[in-house]
Amino acid sequence: MAITNQINKASSLASLRQPQRDKDGQIIRGSVWGTDTSRTDYVQMTNGQDAQVLNVGFTDRSGRPMAFGNDSHDYVQALEDSLDETFNDGDFRTAVMEHVFPCEFRPYGTDPTPIRRQALQNRTVRFKHNGAFNPAKDAPSTTAITGASVTVTPVLNPETNKTGILCSAATHVSDFDMMGGWTEGALIQTVGDMQVQYCRQMFAAVVDVLKDTPDLQVIEAVPLGGKPSDQAEDLLDILALNLPVELGNTLSDYAVLVPEKLEAVLDRAAQRAGHEDISDLLGCTVCGYAGDDTGVYLLPKRFASISFRSTKGAKTVDVKVTRNSNTAGYDLELISVVDVLATGSVKVKTGAFDVETDASFPLVHAIRFTAVE
Repeated sequence: MAITNQINKASSLASLRQPQRDKDGQIIRGSVWGTDTSRTDYVQMTNGQDAQVLNVGFTDRSGRPMAFGNDSHDYVQALEDSLDETFNDGDFRTAVMEHVFPCEFRPYGTDPTPIRRQALQNRTVRFKHNGAFNPAKDAPSTTAITGASVTVTPVLNPETNKTGILCSAATHVSDFDMMGGWTEGALIQTVGDMQVQYCRQMFAAVVDVLKDTPDLQVIEAVPLGGKPSDQAEDLLDILALNLPVELGNTLSDYAVLVPEKLEAVLDRAAQRAGHEDISDLLGCTVCGYAGDDTGVYLLPKRFASISFRSTKGAKTVDVKVTRNSNTAGYDLELISVVDVLATGSVKVKTGAFDVETDASFPLVHAIRFTAVE
């Protein structure tokens, strides 16, 4: 591989009508009508039979980069715009709401909306259609309506005031890396991969909060083992036998958060069973989270347990790009603020003078495979 810098600028308009040539006599593509060859490098790669020339740094006569150029500034700008559109154009919100679990996307400067569950009091009675009515025997009796409102607050750890998550992920784009060029397809792949990474880190942060929830209901189970299909069947049995029916009657009423290692096992089981993905296998939404394995978490989909706080510019995820001259590149950061509502409380009577106090109403359940056979 040889790298040659073209240092001679075109001296006249007439010279621009003829393509520039390298030291080997090969035409430099894009060098006609305005390419500033002082910014043009070429990399010649030879495998013994044929040679290819990779041009770097095309600009027009005004100094603007040409289409599909390899300038790192253009790439970072395209990456920033693509990430901003991916997370903030509404499709991300719709995808999370429809395919993951219900979430709240609230304006800047507002607090998370508490979840309020109106628990219905069963007042159904049986009565006679015919016959004499005897109030002493036939009068229906039922329960009077009392306080039946359950409020779920975002305060998970009152002692430390840990009420939210600042989810941040950063990367560095080097000028040197961009010398190899980039295309629209490469940009799409990069944005898609960064979106997956960011979501997994965000889910890991949510799980890190859930494991410290005061009302977390932990279900001890025997560690999974055997073939992927056997592990999937055992997990389904555990979920079915320990499902909190007061929050959802079937698995489809829940979103299941699983560690990455278990996600790979379940994905193999889904393939073996002829399903497209894990959600079809389990019959519910399945999300993988990065980091340490702290168990399998059940989140009820009837309530919006996750609340995203928008920025002043109404963005769910803020994309920050900063030029880092020390490392000859750009620092790119994704930032979002998330609140997790997972601690339930209900006001109950304590006796004298109608005093009310908080009682536990757990919303989050976790399965940990630590039980001994």
